Amino acid sequence: MLSLILTLLLVSDAQAQSSANSTKYFEAEEEPEKSDESRSFTAKVKVVREESDGVDVFFEGEKAKGAYFLSRSVEHYGKMIKDLEKSKKPKGPAVAVTADKDKNIKKVELKKVEATSDFKIPDDPNQKWDFGKPPE
Repeated sequence: MLSLILTLLLVSDAQAQSSANSTKYFEAEEEPEKSDESRSFTAKVKVVREESDGVDVFFEGEKAKGAYFLSRSVEHYGKMIKDLEKSKKPKGPAVAVTADKDKNIKKVELKKVEATSDFKIPDDPNQKWDFGKPPE
């Protein structure tokens, strides 16, 4: 009698564990797929090459290897091309680029270059400007 009770307890525990494991896989919520995985980086433009339906862009450095594509159908295409061309110049600023996983460029922004001049405009308009000493 005792062996029968122990056998039933062991069988019921095994069934409870197996049903919990099997329902765990079916009841788990699926994670939404990230179809718009975008990648952002900052780099200087090396080459802008014209293609029939857009441009291929190559960047300097190790962050962005390979050709990135900017389609003509992207909104603000002209502004993006101007920003890329400015970055291509020898002393041009770097650009912040957002691209999808297929290396299609979605967004381009110029990074601002800080002024290296000693002359600074005061933040307060009522503050006096210092132009230095006049020559003697």
